[in-house]
Amino acid sequence: MSLTAVMVAACADPEPAADPVLVWVDGEPTGPLESDPWVRAVRAAELAFARASNVADFSRPDLVDSWTYFRIGGFVNRVEGDLLYGTPKVYPGPRPLAPVAVRVADDGKSAEVAACVSQRETLPPENDGNRWPNDAIYMVELMEDGHRRVRGAGPPLEPFLLADGTELTAEYCDTVPIPRAVFDPAPDLAALAEKDRDDVVPPPSPSPSATS
Repeated sequence: MSLTAVMVAACADPEPAADPVLVWVDGEPTGPLESDPWVRAVRAAELAFARASNVADFSRPDLVDSWTYFRIGGFVNRVEGDLLYGTPKVYPGPRPLAPVAVRVADDGKSAEVAACVSQRETLPPENDGNRWPNDAIYMVELMEDGHRRVRGAGPPLEPFLLADGTELTAEYCDTVPIPRAVFDPAPDLAALAEKDRDDVVPPPSPSPSATS
């Protein structure tokens, strides 16, 4: 190999690290809702959130395609704050959740995905003071660019009735198995802690079709 070739090879950007494998602790979730595109969008969003947060890179296509730009901005601010105050954390896996219902709008452009969720596990562990498991509604929108993006998630603002008439509540979620998955290899907390807030990569500016 010529000296020029060696220099070019030495100066080339390193290959990005491969994403960790997702390992389901008690088996991959099954059920009729798992093939629903709105549920798949929610699972993809939670997976993308954990992966992006663990490396402080919010420009990742999987994240940009699964959350709205406004929501990603909130993720960026949170990680910047953690790094600024010396309290970084990583997520061993995506948020555990079990979908229990999908309510699609009449125009087919949005949906509410009702789920039972556990707290997002972190390293180091933290107690957010909330009751877990809990009920949650993910608000998902189908954008003009064809991607389903999560616009928000939180407890139901009004009673949410399941198909059998049961109300979705935290107590109901006590009876629902919630599958959990972890990353292999585990996220590197030490590597994240070496970054500062200026190392956090923000998302690119969205196209109009991704925000409409």
